[in-house]
Amino acid sequence: MQTSASRTSGPTGSRGHARKPILLVGSTLITVFAIVAWTIWPISQSQAKTVSLLPDDAVPAIVTDPDRRPVEVGLRFRVTEPAEAVAVQFYKSSANTGPHTGTLWSGRGRELATARFGDKPRRGLQVAEFDPKVILRPGRDYVVSYTAPKGRYSTDQSFFDKPVSRGPITAGVNAGVYSYRPGSFPTQTYGANSYAVDIVVRPTGSGGSPSPSPSSSPSSATSPSAAPSTASPSPSPSSPPSKSAPATPTAPPPSSASPEVTGGPTPPTSIPDGFPNPSTTGVPAGVRLTPYAGSCNITKPGTVIDGKIVNCTLNVRAADVTIRNSVINGTVYNDEGSNGLGFTIVDSEVRIGNRGGTGIGNVGFTALRVEVTGGNRSINCWRDCTVRDSYVHGQFTDVTGVAHESGIRMGSGGVISHNTITCDAPDVPPDAGCSAGLTGYGDFATVENNLIERNMFLVTTGGTCAYGGSSSGKAYGGTNHIRFIDNVFQRTAARPNCGYWFPIASFDSSAPGNVWKGNVWSDGGVVNPG
Repeated sequence: MQTSASRTSGPTGSRGHARKPILLVGSTLITVFAIVAWTIWPISQSQAKTVSLLPDDAVPAIVTDPDRRPVEVGLRFRVTEPAEAVAVQFYKSSANTGPHTGTLWSGRGRELATARFGDKPRRGLQVAEFDPKVILRPGRDYVVSYTAPKGRYSTDQSFFDKPVSRGPITAGVNAGVYSYRPGSFPTQTYGANSYAVDIVVRPTGSGGSPSPSPSSSPSSATSPSAAPSTASPSPSPSSPPSKSAPATPTAPPPSSASPEVTGGPTPPTSIPDGFPNPSTTGVPAGVRLTPYAGSCNITKPGTVIDGKIVNCTLNVRAADVTIRNSVINGTVYNDEGSNGLGFTIVDSEVRIGNRGGTGIGNVGFTALRVEVTGGNRSINCWRDCTVRDSYVHGQFTDVTGVAHESGIRMGSGGVISHNTITCDAPDVPPDAGCSAGLTGYGDFATVENNLIERNMFLVTTGGTCAYGGSSSGKAYGGTNHIRFIDNVFQRTAARPNCGYWFPIASFDSSAPGNVWKGNVWSDGGVVNPG
């Protein structure tokens, strides 16, 4: 997508015995031509040259995702110098039929421009120009997206597990975003995937310092040297496009000379004694952290990450991985369909940041004395996981009004023991805000075989502090063996029911193996599963 202009040298004067007036005129003309050439050339260069984040000849590893649901997929990005947004482009599979409409958004979800694609029947790069063009400012977040009305978009798994830059365009970790509300501002992320959506810009050549932005700018980086994963998508029943599944850059890496940890969200004012809190979770005092320089795609069994600041999403693709005494400015996950690829994260902090995303997930993991903040879901305990002595809170404020948020989501075979759990993000119209501190729904599989014991459920901005897994109207019923034992539900004058309505919802006392025993209010009295 780049064009360039060549510069030709001006005419040169003769070294013959011409008279001085002629030499003077010749010198003057040469000077004028030189000034004009050197003045006009950079302008023509600036006007002619366009650049995109992804090379135009790039082909996604997964050309046609099996997901057939209507979806909005996009790219969150910034520019490092003033630039004009010229066009939106995406890689189209032959099964990804239209009509397709592209949209440029501000970082807070305000529509800036739209473009309609011509919808060529064959697969390949599709380009649609914005009219009018939009000037992009350094230091501000933007999102470019398109609507795939029948799904079947293209994807590269784990492509944005590190920041990517090209020309003046930068994209941070988890820059691929999506929404299952086509035409709406996409904020959800999954697995650091790219959805082959791109922005085309033309630098304007104007100066000026970057405008301040409330979110951290992405780390400067070049495109990853490793080729994107070619693995076929695996089922992922939680919340991404496709069951292989389609957040905004994480904090930039600290200086290697003197690494520091940035402060997290302010904790609640009252966590009762004896329950996990900021002083008993996360990196222990006195541990010196250094920048992590290893791969963000962990493929070596037995890998240990100890005492590190990790500024990327860790995709665990190996067995017996251990993360301890570390700060993760991103997320940690394995695929929901994986087996034997469990990991342990202990005495660490996961800081998802001010964006959508799940901090820790999904299968066969153990989280011990971990503090998780940011994102729209702290932990996804999809299958066979243990969360113990940990503290989840401080989910992000979704100014777009879209994200449903929670502390921990349970699936099957989970042990959720002695944690402090809340969802405290504020409600943002029309739909954003907390569902509960603990959720469990039969959207993608039966909720079963979960032990929830000795936890502190702090008051929440959601409707209830916990769900019991038996929500009506879900595709998968048959909830069984959900055991709530010896939990404490906080209540205050402002939240006398822990949640807006209830302490617990959708718990079926008559379901096979379900147990409700010893659950009490923080100020005394028995909590009943009404």
